[in-house]
Amino acid sequence: MPIPSPDQLTTFSSLPLSVDSPSPVPDQEKDKKDTYLLATIKSNLTITKPTLILTDSSNQDFALVFDPPPFTVRNPNAVAEKFKELGLKKGNAVVIRNARRTKAEREGGQGFVVLSSLGALAEAEAGADDGKKEKGNEGDRESGGKLLGVVPGPLQMTKWMMEILRQRDESSPPEEREEKMCDGKFDGCLTPRGKDRKDGGGLEALKRCQGCVEVWYCSKECQKRRWIAHKDECKAIKALRRIWPRPEGVE
Repeated sequence: MPIPSPDQLTTFSSLPLSVDSPSPVPDQEKDKKDTYLLATIKSNLTITKPTLILTDSSNQDFALVFDPPPFTVRNPNAVAEKFKELGLKKGNAVVIRNARRTKAEREGGQGFVVLSSLGALAEAEAGADDGKKEKGNEGDRESGGKLLGVVPGPLQMTKWMMEILRQRDESSPPEEREEKMCDGKFDGCLTPRGKDRKDGGGLEALKRCQGCVEVWYCSKECQKRRWIAHKDECKAIKALRRIWPRPEGVE
């Protein structure tokens, strides 16, 4: 599953209603692009059902409700602990594929997003699929969407890193790709122009960050100097790569 392009990202107000789901024509369903709702967790509003308040990229707040609950709801504190364990906490971003919104029950209302499970997070927590195969994209649309993952960071950084990784994944053949650069180039790099050198010039080849495996450094000194800036990006990249693994053949 490739990282989605900007035109596949949606907002809450643009979501189709869950009641507007007539049986699709097979060829149309196959050609239909998935949509992805990205939003920041604002608060936990659990009362009778696990509920989060999120803010999308248009700064609109909406509720995300899990129904039936993916785990036993004994009290709001227990739900809060479970959400925290799964990374569903204030300030983090969530990625939901093919989300739908409910029809408003009262005039002036806006409805909310309902998920039948924690999706990929629940599968990861279980450690196995219990013999059940994922329904796939069609199942997403039928059930109201699937929570693909949580990114530990703000929404804008998540979208920015997604676009960087998407362009990298879709880049030309290796011989035509942009030359690797030391990430330390942003604040003064020890290697001239921060480029990889393998021509016997006395400089070691660039080495990857062992956290995200997406950023390069010419030396330990450069890596330490850039760590404060890269630390949050590193966590976000790792979370995004769990959702969208690096395609085979992409360095």
